Amino acid sequence: MESKLWEIGSDFNAVSGSLCSLDSWPSEALFLASGRSPVLLLKNLLAERVLYYPDYFCWDVIEFWKAHGIKTKAYRVFFADNQIKVDFSSVPNNAAVLAVNFFGCDKGDLWKRFKSDNDILLIEDHSHSPMSEWAKSSNADFAFSSLRKTLPIPDGCIFWSPNHSEVPVVAMKPFDSSLKLEAMKLKSEYFEGIEVDKNTFLDLFTAGEQHLAESEPCFISDNSHKKILGGYPIEYMNIRKSNQQLFIANLSVLVRKNVELFHFADFAVPFGAVLKCSTPEIRARLRSHLIANKVYCPVHWPQKKGCVSQESLSLSEQIITIPIDQRYSLKDVGLVAQLINRFFENE
Repeated sequence: MESKLWEIGSDFNAVSGSLCSLDSWPSEALFLASGRSPVLLLKNLLAERVLYYPDYFCWDVIEFWKAHGIKTKAYRVFFADNQIKVDFSSVPNNAAVLAVNFFGCDKGDLWKRFKSDNDILLIEDHSHSPMSEWAKSSNADFAFSSLRKTLPIPDGCIFWSPNHSEVPVVAMKPFDSSLKLEAMKLKSEYFEGIEVDKNTFLDLFTAGEQHLAESEPCFISDNSHKKILGGYPIEYMNIRKSNQQLFIANLSVLVRKNVELFHFADFAVPFGAVLKCSTPEIRARLRSHLIANKVYCPVHWPQKKGCVSQESLSLSEQIITIPIDQRYSLKDVGLVAQLINRFFENE
């Protein structure tokens, strides 16, 4: 990271300039402001059908859909072989189903087969890896990806149909992203060493996220649309892959004995480097240790006790996602690996 201050993680700051090598978006895609919106646009198609979703997922999004009249029910997912897997015996073969490429790990072959063998309405969430092999070879009815999770834009979601079903369109206006734009600008100034109160842009990020979460479906903001219109930067994907490989290579034998590392195949574009700690208490201490050293790791995802299975609740309390995205150099991710090594040396 080229800046006067060293921090890892949290919301993107503003980025100027453009990248030449781009991976084109799916044809006839619709660009919305938020990843919560595609399912709402499918509400009439869903009608009285229940939407089955993985029990390990963003609970805020599920509550948002339920508040807007979407009927939901969970199916079981579990951690095994260094990946989150689906218990397909818990997935109905004639329903509306949400599939998720968790952290960009999955090639999607089992979901493609399940779709081919059953009469389901399949919706896929590719937010963690918008240009994954699965996203490009999908046979789903509909797919979406919340682009602001991996790109330095204040809002943005792509919504398309891999099997060329008709994507619903309603009258919408572009989203007003001014709050988050200002937050991103101030964060860039903060990294440049300009005197900026950090709480100012943190509060703006919070207000901007709340505005996005509470808004009715909107088109992507004009600012975000201009930045991503040509496609997804291939350089960003290559940096994620390289950073992931170096980060894992720099973890000590002791760390590897104390955590389970999510496996990413060579073709995968990882969302982050993902570790599963043996207990929630160790995850909490590790996260606090990293925060004290200016490494801010998101929680995927906070869950409500009693609203999800104990299996998914435990998983959410044990996983930690290490940012390895295009903002960071190999040196940066190597330093983070050393911080984690040091933590387990002192455990």
